[in-house]
Amino acid sequence: MTQIILSKLSGEDKSAKIGKILIKEGQKIQEGDGLFNAESAKGNVLVKSEYEGTILKILIEEGQQIKIGAAIAELEGEKVCRQSAPTKTGYSFGLAKPKKEDIYCDVAVIGGGPGGYVAAIRAAQLGGSVVLIEKDKIGGTCLNYGCIPTKSFVKSAHLFDEIQRSAEFGIKTSRPDIELEQIVSRKNLVVFNLAVGIRYLLDHWKIRLIEGEAKASKHVIFVANSKIEATIQAKNIIIATGSSPAKLNIPGADLPAVLTNEEILNLKSVPKSLTVVGGGVIGMEFAFIFSSFGSKVTVIEFLDDILCNFDEDIIEVIADECRERGIKLYTKSKVEEISPAEDGQLITSFSKDEKQHFVIGEAVLMSVGRKPNLNAIDRSELGVELNAEQNGIEVDEHMATSNASVYAIGDITNKMQLAHVASHQGIVAAENCMGKSSIMDYTAIPSAVFLSPELGMVGLCEKEAGRTGVRYKVSKFPFSANGKALSQGETKGFVKILSSEENHLILGAAVIGPGATDLISNFTYFIQHKTDYRTLNHTIFAHPTTAESVHEAILGIQGESIHFV
Repeated sequence: MTQIILSKLSGEDKSAKIGKILIKEGQKIQEGDGLFNAESAKGNVLVKSEYEGTILKILIEEGQQIKIGAAIAELEGEKVCRQSAPTKTGYSFGLAKPKKEDIYCDVAVIGGGPGGYVAAIRAAQLGGSVVLIEKDKIGGTCLNYGCIPTKSFVKSAHLFDEIQRSAEFGIKTSRPDIELEQIVSRKNLVVFNLAVGIRYLLDHWKIRLIEGEAKASKHVIFVANSKIEATIQAKNIIIATGSSPAKLNIPGADLPAVLTNEEILNLKSVPKSLTVVGGGVIGMEFAFIFSSFGSKVTVIEFLDDILCNFDEDIIEVIADECRERGIKLYTKSKVEEISPAEDGQLITSFSKDEKQHFVIGEAVLMSVGRKPNLNAIDRSELGVELNAEQNGIEVDEHMATSNASVYAIGDITNKMQLAHVASHQGIVAAENCMGKSSIMDYTAIPSAVFLSPELGMVGLCEKEAGRTGVRYKVSKFPFSANGKALSQGETKGFVKILSSEENHLILGAAVIGPGATDLISNFTYFIQHKTDYRTLNHTIFAHPTTAESVHEAILGIQGESIHFV
């Protein structure tokens, strides 16, 4: 028996806090395998094995402080001793040249975001040999700059809001404060742990990950980094190169304090005032986050409403919440210029109702959408065409492009810029690459917005029904009539269902209130499987839960809601 001893951490660190433990008793490990994540004063690091063998007993726990020299686990095996390369004397010979390698595979995936890595895993599950190419960070925008980091911020914001209300629940607190650097640090650890998890999954499914920028020439992909120059020949290629933040083409858009969703996630301190250009999902999420953190927030939206894809009754609830929080909303407003003030703040000028207006803020968040990374790959070399609008790669229902052996998924297609859409498109593309016949269905795609209260929507909304002339009826159940919501002090919002009397189907649903982003999945299933809502009347939901509001709204379709009239 051998003990695995911690011999080094990052830089000069002598101790660290153990994060996620990546090994299990009975597991066989090799040199270079990840043992655990460690959080030290200088950041997060993956502690890798210098041993090979079978883990007999784990001697550490998550959250434990560990020092160099401590025993990590007991092992049936031994430490791998690598003979040091002979030291060269005299003249410097420089760095070793990258190794040239020819790789043949069934599927090559370009882009390791939520579409790309999911596609790679699915293709490998079906027996394919898979190469995944990523030029930046595994997990893409979603993991590193979008969905996950913002949800980490949202948790801090919600918790701070609850602490502010603690007296309502009989809890006295001293004056709480925001430490943005600690919030950012926690966000980074969450991202790091998930990235390590993805790498583990790729290793498990024997997916070859190559870091570098892909360059395509016909059916060959070239990737180079400091270690390898790879020539990849693949039977099928999946393009998953994602999108980037868009900016308005106006004077001052490139000033240092004009931020995108990427830069704002790494601020050192909370700005006293923040101007948000764009009242869509990204803009409103950050507006609520930084309002909770103490910023004076102003939102300027070009369209008639914020969150324009949602119905008026939902927007009204959010607008009321904005007024309560002191978030100023300007809709039907066109931002024309951003200029520096003498005190270092930024002046955002915009027109509304044929009048000129000005807002001053310490920082400006530009959240006006995202643009597909169409130049990330040479489409002409691959024989891939754009859609009619020239704003995304054209794909069919199988996610195939105009080149039958090349598929495209995620934001690069510009179908629906949602991470869960990209992931499912990746599954569909991978299955078709591996000989299945899978189709991408967009009829039941849920949307989730993490405000306070949360929003969830799937299927038909009233705005769309009005445009298309679809006949429907509405059933609503308010959270103010739900026992769990009342006990938690979260009574704002409702569950809303659009249904068809002709065929007894749920056409669409929206939830605004506590847990809305989770509750909406119930309706995703009902719509996708064309469930007759009459068969749900005797479905039993646990009490007391907010999910009972889903059942009550379903009963309300036929006027039979128990706790609301």
